Amino acid sequence: MKTLPPYSELAQLWKLDNSIVFLNHGSFGATPIAILEKQNKLRAQMESEPVRFMVREYYDLYQKNIQRLAKFIGANDEDMVFVKNATMGVNTILHSFPFEPGDEILIHSHAYGACVNTIRWYAERLKIKVNCAEVPFPIADAGEVTRAYLTALTPRTKLALVDHITSQTGIIYPVKEIISNLQNKGVEVLIDGAHAPGQVNLNLNELAADYYTGNCHKWICSPKGSAFLYVRKDKQKKINPLQISHKFDAPVDTEKKWQGNFFWPGTDDFTAYCCVGESIDYFEKLIPGGWKKIMQINSEGTKAGRQIIAKKIGATLPAPDDMIANLAVIPLGNGNYPEYGFNFIHELQQKLFEDYKIEVPIITFGCLNPQSYVRIAFQLYNDVRQVEYLAEALSVLQ
Repeated sequence: MKTLPPYSELAQLWKLDNSIVFLNHGSFGATPIAILEKQNKLRAQMESEPVRFMVREYYDLYQKNIQRLAKFIGANDEDMVFVKNATMGVNTILHSFPFEPGDEILIHSHAYGACVNTIRWYAERLKIKVNCAEVPFPIADAGEVTRAYLTALTPRTKLALVDHITSQTGIIYPVKEIISNLQNKGVEVLIDGAHAPGQVNLNLNELAADYYTGNCHKWICSPKGSAFLYVRKDKQKKINPLQISHKFDAPVDTEKKWQGNFFWPGTDDFTAYCCVGESIDYFEKLIPGGWKKIMQINSEGTKAGRQIIAKKIGATLPAPDDMIANLAVIPLGNGNYPEYGFNFIHELQQKLFEDYKIEVPIITFGCLNPQSYVRIAFQLYNDVRQVEYLAEALSVLQ
């Protein structure tokens, strides 16, 4: 049995399995014990008197948490609603957007598979065309992303999907510049910010995207099934819930009317939403410097980690430091490039898990010139020695 490297001292705050080297926070996140206990209390509160919780208490909890989240991401709370995940947020916009046959939608070559599937499904149904901005990878600078979008635009482009931080390649897109350029050409912009909240500073009012969706269960570390959808005020009349049900129709401020349409999609366990504010506050108080320091630690850990791996296996880093936060991919030298899918586990990924007890994704990216990459995600519970251990394993296996 190999001796596994230790987690950081902060790992005791999570329920992580110490027999696994977990370097994949980016896929589903991990929620601290204190926040899980908060959720369990809310569930007990709900089950002790379900009607009291759902009808009398839940709306106030919803408002408290969405207001705290709005403050954290620089938005007006009445322009936001909770959804289960960013995929649901993207589906909501596509379901409502007033496309006409012959319109075009613009995606990009690093887009998340679920979002691509959603767009292609609606495109076939609505008779619209999908175009793709071919963002290069490896990439030299952020300007290459913007140029790829502008090159792919046509006069019929109505909506563009833009990642804030890509899942496949871990790079930060220059979203503010892209939004401005596309909107100036009459194109509405949907930002897939699945990885952004808690990984980079956000100010949605300044970004002024038409639509923005992001997960809270990843880097904010709230319970699974907590995310948000932001719709700019002037776009709200045309965006409806994905699931039509009751609305919140008790007397509220006029500004809350749109939000109220999304409040009740049907009976569900909404306790994950009710823990978002608690999670934001928990990390703000966890270490001196709060969220600013946490983002710095995770970003520096990721950048140091990719340098360690690249040096050990003789790889060239595919993106500059200023395009990296808490996710990074490092190219591998093996020649096995099977098709990537959500439930696909790369042979090397399985070998790392079975022989070295390392949980880390191996991603195949690129259609014309496929390449396999290892993707690391550094969170407070990780220790640099875990990355060194991964680098050593890769040098043996690949």
